[in-house]
Amino acid sequence: MFKSILLASLFLSMSLSFASANSLERSMIEGVEFLDDVPEVEWYRVDGRTLIIGWKGIPHLFPHTNRKAAGRAAIATGKEIHVWAVRHNQKKWTVGSGKSHICSVLAKNGRVKTDTCPFSQKTPSSSN
Repeated sequence: MFKSILLASLFLSMSLSFASANSLERSMIEGVEFLDDVPEVEWYRVDGRTLIIGWKGIPHLFPHTNRKAAGRAAIATGKEIHVWAVRHNQKKWTVGSGKSHICSVLAKNGRVKTDTCPFSQKTPSSSN
């Protein structure tokens, strides 16, 4: 009897945590849907509290776009979110894999806490 109650409560808690993870992923994706309109973003995916963006080229507003994605994802989920920018051909890239990435941004409550995206491209008029 005790074993079946324990098993049932374990199943229920696993179901709730799965539903919570699904809800977190859905919220994060809804928060960063603007990435669908950025031509240089080839793909993006959610892995827990991490958003990985596959970039094909580096646009003029690259650092701004990564910060915007981190802030919006943090607001949408209410969690601290880490955004990693990688090359578009690194679809299997994972955090901690040791493979290179372009940069990362960490945000909480819609505010950037850390940012390693120092890219700023010169405008054509300033490149003399």
